[in-house]
Amino acid sequence: MKKMIMLLSCAAALTMASCSQENKTDTADTTTTTTTDATATASTDNDAMYHSRAQRIAQRMATDMKITDTAVVSRIENTYYNRSRRLGELKTRYASDTTGMAADMRGVSTDTDTEFKGIFTEPSQYSAYESSRATYDESNYMDDDMSGDNSATASGVAIDNSTPMKVKDEAGNKLKVKKDGDVKIKDSEDNKLKMDGDDGTIKVKPEDGKKQKIEQ
Repeated sequence: MKKMIMLLSCAAALTMASCSQENKTDTADTTTTTTTDATATASTDNDAMYHSRAQRIAQRMATDMKITDTAVVSRIENTYYNRSRRLGELKTRYASDTTGMAADMRGVSTDTDTEFKGIFTEPSQYSAYESSRATYDESNYMDDDMSGDNSATASGVAIDNSTPMKVKDEAGNKLKVKKDGDVKIKDSEDNKLKMDGDDGTIKVKPEDGKKQKIEQ
């Protein structure tokens, strides 16, 4: 139980560390202006990144499926832009608490499929999309040059957002939130904890190998 508490404490510390801290200035007006400008810049950078990512995915799909109609390619790009933007919003919303994240992410996937049913009116085209859906998964196109939401450093913690959240602190403790909402924690002593994003079941594997399971 002590090791479980230690892991949960590790998760809380990592999550808190991953939150950006705003620098305070001497006057309230200056602080407000600085924060507003930074937020606006980050939003602009993120939006540009979503467009860039969507363009690359659409071009890959057009090449794979031999789509030459520029209007169709444009609709594909817009669909993937919407997906990237919504996933980015979910990542921000669930930065500190992933409860409900898995369901919302499935909703984004369902809406994306619905959009493609309107784009690919021929059954064979939609079937081709279905069979290769994983090829165009968001996680395969996270190597953007811009740093808007792809990577960051906050409070000495390196964050890699190739998944919704992946954090490692200076002590070697690791936290990972997968796209399905599952949370994995591994501390510097090799104690491990996994929480299922759907039913909240917690599995603990201390470094001594004695597994524990807690069902919600």
